[in-house]
Amino acid sequence: MLGNYLKITLRSLWRNKLFSVVTIAGLALSMAVGVGLVSGIKDNFDTDHFHPYLDRTYRIITDATTPEGQTSWATTPEPIASAIRKMSAVEKLVQVRQGGPVRVLSEKGEQLIDVTFTEPSFFNVFGFTLSAGNAEAALSSPNTVLLSQSTAFQLFGGNDPMNRSIQLDGLGVFTVAGIIREPPLRTHLPLKAVLSLQTARSLEKTGALPVTSATWSDYKTTATYALLRSTADAASFRLSLSKFNHQVQANNHSQSLTFWAQPIDDITPWNPAIRNDFHAGMNWSGINTNLFLILALTVLAAFNYTSLSLARSLSRAKEVGIRKANGALRNQIFGQFLTESTLIALLALGIALIVWYNVANSGWLPQAFRKPTFFNAQLIGWLLLYVVLTGIVAGAIPAGLLSRFQPVQVLRNLQTMRLFRHVGFYRVLIVIQFAVTTMLMVFVVILQDTQSQTSNRLQRIIPPDVVLLSLRDEPAATLKHQIEQLSQVKNVSLTNQVPVYQAMEQCTLRVAGTTSPKNLSAKRIDPNYVPVFNLTMRAGRNLPSDMSATNEQFILINEATARLLPGHTPETAVGQLITLDSTMVRIAGVVVDPAEQLGPPQATVYRYLPEKATLLAIQTRPGQAGVVADACRRIWQQNVQDRLPDVSIYDQKITADMQGGFGQVNAFFRFFCMLVMLVACLGILGISAYAVDVRTREISLRRIVGASHSEIIWIVSKTFLQLLFWAGLFGVPAGWFCGKLLRDRMYNTVDLGPTNLAIGFGLVLLVGSLTILSQTIRTVWMNPVKSLRSE
Repeated sequence: MLGNYLKITLRSLWRNKLFSVVTIAGLALSMAVGVGLVSGIKDNFDTDHFHPYLDRTYRIITDATTPEGQTSWATTPEPIASAIRKMSAVEKLVQVRQGGPVRVLSEKGEQLIDVTFTEPSFFNVFGFTLSAGNAEAALSSPNTVLLSQSTAFQLFGGNDPMNRSIQLDGLGVFTVAGIIREPPLRTHLPLKAVLSLQTARSLEKTGALPVTSATWSDYKTTATYALLRSTADAASFRLSLSKFNHQVQANNHSQSLTFWAQPIDDITPWNPAIRNDFHAGMNWSGINTNLFLILALTVLAAFNYTSLSLARSLSRAKEVGIRKANGALRNQIFGQFLTESTLIALLALGIALIVWYNVANSGWLPQAFRKPTFFNAQLIGWLLLYVVLTGIVAGAIPAGLLSRFQPVQVLRNLQTMRLFRHVGFYRVLIVIQFAVTTMLMVFVVILQDTQSQTSNRLQRIIPPDVVLLSLRDEPAATLKHQIEQLSQVKNVSLTNQVPVYQAMEQCTLRVAGTTSPKNLSAKRIDPNYVPVFNLTMRAGRNLPSDMSATNEQFILINEATARLLPGHTPETAVGQLITLDSTMVRIAGVVVDPAEQLGPPQATVYRYLPEKATLLAIQTRPGQAGVVADACRRIWQQNVQDRLPDVSIYDQKITADMQGGFGQVNAFFRFFCMLVMLVACLGILGISAYAVDVRTREISLRRIVGASHSEIIWIVSKTFLQLLFWAGLFGVPAGWFCGKLLRDRMYNTVDLGPTNLAIGFGLVLLVGSLTILSQTIRTVWMNPVKSLRSE
């Protein structure tokens, strides 16, 4: 029976080559993305499965209880290690302290590398191995570092990194003593540069790192892992750990710390309730989102098969009628069509694997997606299940409808399957496909316009000749004085944040005559801040140049803050006395806040607190920003020998940050939109081609009675063009709604006007129309005599 099904399927595919190409191509494109998403989901579940003692390795979780509530952390206080080592169930213990991103100076220049501190037992507990060097020796020495293979290549290229030196900014110079092989699977412990935990404790003494090794109140930096002697010890270990608790004082209130053990196999999928778990992979929400994308793409591509099958219902119905007249049962007909759709899905999967493999290894995708594990048995099982589900989704409707036909009705006369009062069901599918495409295209146009508008606004509000130098906890006085001596420098300001970013610090506003305080955002500035960043005063004046650095007297506010003052406008707010935290200050002026042009208004005050500044903003003479940036680096290196300078040009930095954020989002939606559009166009291409074929006699007769080429093309095309307009009727409002969700987050930079909506729909209409015309224009070259010869 199955062999007969396959034989009939192959014959049908060969006889209808266009139908076969269109359906297989559409499914292959969507399934290529599906393969990547399925592979990503599987890799997520396989996280850390290369460790040798997966079933008896546990991470200690800290539950911190405060008056505000309880929070869970993937890290622990470092002093807990001594207590856990004494537990009889524990064979080995290892602590891993994250040092965060550190600037590294090597032979290939300056890089940003994540640094980790740990103990020699790390390589006994986990499955990481070295391709060169000795882990025990490297993690017992204070001046050596282990690098991952990717980090070594990043820093040294193809040269041998062993025994080379690198400078870790603020930490010192270290010798490369080993190379860590890249793990075969994902891990929640990605290693780049690994130092000894003893090195971290030495750096604490010099002030290069915060002191956490002997502090119970700091439980947010170091992860603790225990390797049990056997799986049978898990219950006793959990019990011992649950009895251990500690009271600490932090932020003027007491905290109660309790602990519990999490198997490392349970780290992924990520549990959002556990904080500081930065590399745990996707949570169930992300997994479900990927599954939804797989289903959505597969359904859209399967629509092509469904719609083409229904459009070809005349020829297939006659086939069904003949087979039923010869004794075929309905379930046999149903099985035949499902076999056909499943075989098409299997062929599409083969093409999809080739497409995904080449794309994933081409360098277009992030590193995490470049190693699909196609030949893993479990993954192949998932993909085969994906094929079967795709075949069922694609073939269920045609199989159900066509297998239901009665032989007498079919063989008498059946033009096509009609539903919804003479509207072919395939038309509904086309409308759905192009409505989704229109929604995505409208949203992509809105996104692109938002990026363009934001870029234009940034060009208007960002001065071009400002250099930023991060102080990085270094005293500002000497650096500021030397930079001010440069002939290319006009002015220097001490601050902690540039104007285009919304303030991160908070303070409390109290106004005379009111009872409830208001929370405000705050930026630290000095009197030079306004001229350096070319800010405009809405009312009042700038801060006085002779202000006391120890006695805060005047502040600036933005217009959003002025509106919070009862009964005042920006003009009348000038000169008013208010209380910030516990300090009474007078409002010197109201500044036009550039951040309000890029996002929702945020009530902000600008306070003169020079001793808390973290940034030097340097206004240069026109065209001299690059020269001053180089000079700042030299001045820094002369005054701060053990740390690398962090210098950037203001407008270039902001533009790069904006393009990085917007660019990634835009690229994703453009790719997804183009994929959906291509699948939809493949569907309408096949159906329009089939419509031309089945209307050959009608077209020939119209040609004979004198119809022009344009009239013939219009007659054949108008039905499909009407479907595109119906799709726009549903897709444009859906795209507008998506844009509204974006505007709710980004405020007035998002334009939902008719222009963007029209451009989005116009692009879909243009591409769809060209696709239809590519087939309907064939009617121009038809020979009526040849077409009607057999009539």
